[in-house]
Amino acid sequence: MTAPLDNDLLYYSPVPSADQRAYARIDIPVYVIDISQTKLVWANDAGLSFLGLDLKECIDPNRSFCTDLPAPFEDPAYKRLLHSYLKRVRDENHITDYLTIYSESDPVCVYCSMSRQTLTTGNPGLLIQFISEVGKEPVQIRSAQVLHFTTAMITMFDDTGKLTFENPASRQNRPSDCEDLKSRMCNIKDYEALMDELNKTGRTNLVALMHSSQGERWFDLNARSGFDPHSGRPAILLSATDVTKRLNAEHEVRYLAHHDTLTGLANRAFLEIEAERHLDNMRLTGSPGALIFIDLDRFKTINDTLGHLVGDDLLVIIAKRLKDVIDGLGFVARLGGDEFVVLIASVADADLLDEISREIRNALSKPCKVRGHTLQVTLSIGVCTFPEHGADLDTLMRKADLAMYKAKDLGRDGICFFNNSMSREAEERVSLENALRQALRNQELAVHYQPRLDVQTNKIVGAEGLLRWHHPTRGLVSAAGFIEIAEEAGMIDEIGDWVAYQAMRQQKNWQLAGHDISISINLSPSQFRRGKISQRLHRNLIETGACASAIRLEITESALLSDANETLKELTALRDLGFSLEIDDFGTGYSNLGYLQRYPVTSLKIDRSFIADTKRWPIVQMIVQMGRLLNLTLVAEGIETHEQLRQIQKLQCHEYQGYLYSPAVSPQTFECLLNGQQVVPAATTPLSALA
Repeated sequence: MTAPLDNDLLYYSPVPSADQRAYARIDIPVYVIDISQTKLVWANDAGLSFLGLDLKECIDPNRSFCTDLPAPFEDPAYKRLLHSYLKRVRDENHITDYLTIYSESDPVCVYCSMSRQTLTTGNPGLLIQFISEVGKEPVQIRSAQVLHFTTAMITMFDDTGKLTFENPASRQNRPSDCEDLKSRMCNIKDYEALMDELNKTGRTNLVALMHSSQGERWFDLNARSGFDPHSGRPAILLSATDVTKRLNAEHEVRYLAHHDTLTGLANRAFLEIEAERHLDNMRLTGSPGALIFIDLDRFKTINDTLGHLVGDDLLVIIAKRLKDVIDGLGFVARLGGDEFVVLIASVADADLLDEISREIRNALSKPCKVRGHTLQVTLSIGVCTFPEHGADLDTLMRKADLAMYKAKDLGRDGICFFNNSMSREAEERVSLENALRQALRNQELAVHYQPRLDVQTNKIVGAEGLLRWHHPTRGLVSAAGFIEIAEEAGMIDEIGDWVAYQAMRQQKNWQLAGHDISISINLSPSQFRRGKISQRLHRNLIETGACASAIRLEITESALLSDANETLKELTALRDLGFSLEIDDFGTGYSNLGYLQRYPVTSLKIDRSFIADTKRWPIVQMIVQMGRLLNLTLVAEGIETHEQLRQIQKLQCHEYQGYLYSPAVSPQTFECLLNGQQVVPAATTPLSALA
């Protein structure tokens, strides 16, 4: 290779000629690499010989010395390594390191000296000079490879923490101003804990925050005490793996597992964890605490009318306000839907809890602007205290929930503190619900019939079918005593369908017996909300063979106003099937002429409260006049005295029912009334429990 240098025209290399002549005289392998192209752009004779290359193989058609790097430098990992070497020599001018080279297909581990090389092209260059050959032993070669290419940072420090060796991964990761172990650690306590454990046991493992070229990062550290194989002095061998991404991912998973994704508040799972911690601490210190249960009133209406996006945005605003109010006072969580819980430690004073609850109600009930809508919600709040009302979260939640529902029962938008009577009421409701389910199975339910009479002739023209329960211990129970529980327990459809079937079958039987009377059936708003009521009643008609025109369906005003469009569809379908539609308890609701004209209503039943109070008879007169104007049949309920009967005769009501003639009776007794075989005496005391 010396000869060509005497004649620069033989080939061209970006290495200055003077440098080429100097390097050519060296007997050990020397190479110049163009880092930007990852090409070998010059080598002396010893270097070509070591790699098993011929000079002619390295000359391209343009008479330039340029060839691909030999194995393993074509590997991307090696290319990255060359760039890291270039960065180091820029900082340190001269470095030494081990490389594994494939010489004539055999791997050889060599100790190299590396420095910057100025190239005439302006590209960055690296001068590599082999110092000594380490050997071809597999263990040596593999050890060098592992140290070079592992992503773990491998470093050796002396017993004072001064750096004595590091592999490329450590070198690339280490900031230039952090050369000792102590300066690498972000937290001095982590350094002290590591050194203390090494002094005690000779090895340790911990996750610590360390300075790196990417800023502060988390590393999993494995350290052990040993000796420097070169000097024989005590040393610390440290392996560090960057676990920042893993820890961030774990933190994200924990956050998602413990927080509500919509509002960012703690969820039920996190509440259980925090509650256990708070309660344990309160047990140890003997301090009291409280749990506040919050439910938004009629939130479902917002979702149903304005959409879930509006509802979700409203919940986000409510959650932020709640968090701001409770900031520093306690722990806030969202249970789901529109339910929130506040856990407060070291406070059980009723006045203070009432003040906190009022602050919550005032803050959350302020108007909110959401997607072009101005919304205002009210809250029902239940409060219970620890340890007075419970020693665990489940008990406290249950009792605060009972108090919240009591606030709803009292008219909503209120605050209610738990007391023991609420538990008794709840237990009775659960007991009644279980007994009601049993009653369905044991056929303890029955339909009784109260006569409806023509006001002028006093003859039976119809009957109202009223549900009764033959309770094994309480005797005959009217529907008023359990229908709400049936609705809450999801039994209303089953019970309602059963009542309709029994009444239709009875109408058919009486028709066959020659009694041309109609039977009315009560339908609850819950049955309309569940939908498809017209389909179910049509099926009952087919199964019983009853005449639809002889079946009157009684609905309350609240049923008309709930989901008006769907209700109108159902009522229209029922009318088309031939059913007559009546408004029950008329006068107690909105009594609006508009909806009476909109819906296919045929009759009005004047509520008993107007009949019983003589001061309200002008209202009865107004209802009658309005009904006649709309050509509706008018039925007076709750007629208990002859005077009341005379009054509705004057007003020209069409029909009446009440204890003056008969309470609701069994089908057999009612049939006796139809046949004129028995007259039920007028009731002297109103049997309102069976109304």
